Amino acid sequence: MNYKRFILTVVVIFIFANVMGFLIHAMLLGPDYAKLPNLYRAKDNVQLFWINVAYLAFAIGATWIYAKGVEANRPWLGQGVRFGIAIWLVLAVPSFMIAYAVQPVPVNLMLKQVAYEFVDKLLIGMVIAALYRKP
Repeated sequence: MNYKRFILTVVVIFIFANVMGFLIHAMLLGPDYAKLPNLYRAKDNVQLFWINVAYLAFAIGATWIYAKGVEANRPWLGQGVRFGIAIWLVLAVPSFMIAYAVQPVPVNLMLKQVAYEFVDKLLIGMVIAALYRKP
């Protein structure tokens, strides 16, 4: 494992995931969440510390898994797309579908979450692959 590339990738993915999470969940889905005040915290009560801990754990875990599974002789972009789809299937799809199954969340909100997260995870997979590839 290349530790310099690993640390750089973790830092970039931590920042990128935070920005994408804000764009998706605060900006794009914020109005949908506001309609369900009994299920979500008010904007002034959001626990940013825990959001950052979660994104740091994600950045470390995703980069680590990619670094252990990268194929040296394969194109980085294809590997990034494949990895993005894999983390979407492992993380976003089950999380939002299970939440829908046990919380009174409208189906169209769950579908938006899953769709936006698909784009997010594809981009994250490609960024990880671009940063972790051999120069």
